[in-house]
Amino acid sequence: MIKLTFTVIFVLILQLTFAQVSINGKITNDTQKPLQFVTVSLLQNNNKVSLAISDSNGNYQFKKVVEGIYALNYKFIAYKDTTVKVAVNADTTINVQLRRSSQLLSEVVIKAQKPVFERQIDRFRFNVGQTDLVQGNNVWDILEKTPLVQATEDGAIAISGNSGAVVYINNKKKVLSGSALKSYLSGLPSDNLEAIEVITTPPSRYEAEGGAGIINIVTKKNKEEGLIGSASLSTRQTAVNSEAGSLYLNERSGKWNLYSTVYMGNRSRKPLTNRDILYPESFAGAVMERNISSVNRYTELYPGASFGTDYQLSANHVIGMLLDFSGNIHKETRNALTRDFYPVTDSLTQTVNQDQINSQTYALNMNYQGKLDATGKILSVDYDALAYRSGNTSNSTNTELNPFTGGTINDLDIFRTTSPQHINNQSIKADIDWPLRDKKGTLSFGGKASFSKINNTFLFENLANGAIWIADAHQSNQFLYQENINALYGNFNYKLNTVWSYQVGLRLENTIAKGWLENNEVVSRNYTNLFPTAFLKLATKTEGAYVLAVTSRITRPGYWDLNPFRTYTTDKAYFAGNPLLKPVKYYREELSHSLNEQWGTLTFQLAGTQIIGEIYSLPYNLGDTIINQKTNYGNRYSHSLTASYNNQFKPWWRFSGTALVNYVLTKGTYANNIAINNQTVALTLSTNQTFTISKKAGLTSTLILNNSFPGTIVNTRIGNRLETEIRLRKTTGPFGISLSAQDWFKSNKDRFDYTLGALHVKDSYYNDTRSIALALSYNFGKQSVKDKRDRDTGSQDVKGRLI
Repeated sequence: MIKLTFTVIFVLILQLTFAQVSINGKITNDTQKPLQFVTVSLLQNNNKVSLAISDSNGNYQFKKVVEGIYALNYKFIAYKDTTVKVAVNADTTINVQLRRSSQLLSEVVIKAQKPVFERQIDRFRFNVGQTDLVQGNNVWDILEKTPLVQATEDGAIAISGNSGAVVYINNKKKVLSGSALKSYLSGLPSDNLEAIEVITTPPSRYEAEGGAGIINIVTKKNKEEGLIGSASLSTRQTAVNSEAGSLYLNERSGKWNLYSTVYMGNRSRKPLTNRDILYPESFAGAVMERNISSVNRYTELYPGASFGTDYQLSANHVIGMLLDFSGNIHKETRNALTRDFYPVTDSLTQTVNQDQINSQTYALNMNYQGKLDATGKILSVDYDALAYRSGNTSNSTNTELNPFTGGTINDLDIFRTTSPQHINNQSIKADIDWPLRDKKGTLSFGGKASFSKINNTFLFENLANGAIWIADAHQSNQFLYQENINALYGNFNYKLNTVWSYQVGLRLENTIAKGWLENNEVVSRNYTNLFPTAFLKLATKTEGAYVLAVTSRITRPGYWDLNPFRTYTTDKAYFAGNPLLKPVKYYREELSHSLNEQWGTLTFQLAGTQIIGEIYSLPYNLGDTIINQKTNYGNRYSHSLTASYNNQFKPWWRFSGTALVNYVLTKGTYANNIAINNQTVALTLSTNQTFTISKKAGLTSTLILNNSFPGTIVNTRIGNRLETEIRLRKTTGPFGISLSAQDWFKSNKDRFDYTLGALHVKDSYYNDTRSIALALSYNFGKQSVKDKRDRDTGSQDVKGRLI
């Protein structure tokens, strides 16, 4: 019904403007045999209007053609190109007989061109390699232009309004997230991209961890020998300056394939925060209202390197090793002013925090992959070891100021916190792909075992007599955590015929978790979950593709969130971890429909989502101290409709737009039985438009707009947020240069308004996103990616929980 409504609207609009007809026909050879896979181009004034490919009966068709004069060009390997000119003012049939070329070909390879947008049984596929978008861009640029995907300046990625998407490359999960992920993807040239797959309902083969969905970046494969590489440099000016650089090398020679990546970045920002707190009436005799305004300045250095090698034991067996290192040195100064409003006299306090966070991640992967027989059975085995080390030190100085003049009255207190974290993980996994003899289906199955040990220490110390640090036993603790996850899965997909196909899967995961706080066991869980998935696809030539999917997943709390740390904003406000967090269960039902017409591509997605035991960060008060802590508050239920429209309106203008309407219901309790019962309609509109200023000069411009309208979720009123970016790019051979401006109106702000019982909190965060950036890139060697096995190491899901 929805599809019919939109179709009628578009048809009426077009018919009011132009009369439309159709062109069809049949293509045969000199013996009257139908020719399949002939490419037919519809041209007007030497510009390509549309493209068609003949079917098994030699038939082709162009629908809804505007009246006018056209040329039809027919191309097929081993046959002469044929062009027919025609004046079209009514439905027209043109049958063509192609003649063989006089040249003999020693080898013929027939390739049918894929549509730009393709709905597969378990994912939406954007065949970006079929477009000119891949020329002179990077992978992050393309990700921002992908339907159903919303990507923010700080690297956050959402799918159909659900945040927390996981990024894979060639079905291998990536470690990075947030701004680090954006920096990494921005350094990868997109010339070798084949497709970007949006997986809102991941099948059972993927880890059950992470409920928002998966974005799989697919690259082209090439086994040419030789050296290739790429280098990039960039600088971004916000309130302060940042720089980054990366180098990628890949050498293939004989049975060996060596690859390495080195990157270094220096990211600086100057964010601003503001918090207004209205206390319950029970505290009216003390503080009634508190305002905390903070000006922060941070700089982080993030070096990283990886080295990998593959060795071809034989034609069917490969072994490999991958070493990976990533680090982060984060230094930050947070200067906060706290003004307390009392019935008689106000007070003013200044808090200066000096933070330093150093972290290192070391990972080793050893892999075997083998083709077991001629039918295509494949076995892959991975062993992984991971070590993560971090140290977090924060010094806090609190000074009482004169509320009228701002002058110093006296020093209140000085304290510091230290919270190192050590994580060790080992895992082993195996996967088997077993194609059926009729080549219509594949059975996949495998298993994984993972063992993790986490040691978190939190030390709170006060400065006494200006020289001696004394530990506060009441605010210090040690938290030990152990986790063992064992998983088995099976997945089966089958194509019944050209119209119907299906896929079913089941994943079983057993989790054993224990945690000790100050040698007292506070966590003891042993639970087993089943995660079924099912897909049913109906594909027709006239009505497009319909896919019905159901899936279930789990989101386990991050290791840092389980750590009972404290990060102080002032001596009366801090963020804390929660060792009692429980896993979140996620269920989704989805019906999608895709249309590929001459007027563009239209995709609908109707979905229902249930999140049980959702983790959400909420503030609560302990006296006049405000504590922000993540908790399993209750459940979230949502019903969403996403519509995405894409079209190449002109040869120089490509348009992509997405509208998301989401009805969200959140129910639960928090703190002292504060009820949560919110209903809201969330609306997000986004557009991404690319303009080719000069194709010959390699000059393009891109405009990106994304607006999230206000809504209320989990007793939190979320304000309007507008993201803007304009980009100008110039490419010359292997060189590329781009200039971009973001958030010129300073409208990309996070605004939250919490109502928790009688406590009312208003937060505003501006993350220093107004900026101008310059980036340079250079690709050298043969411009095709070698067949480096970017494998799914067994520790990737563990790394994803380190953030």
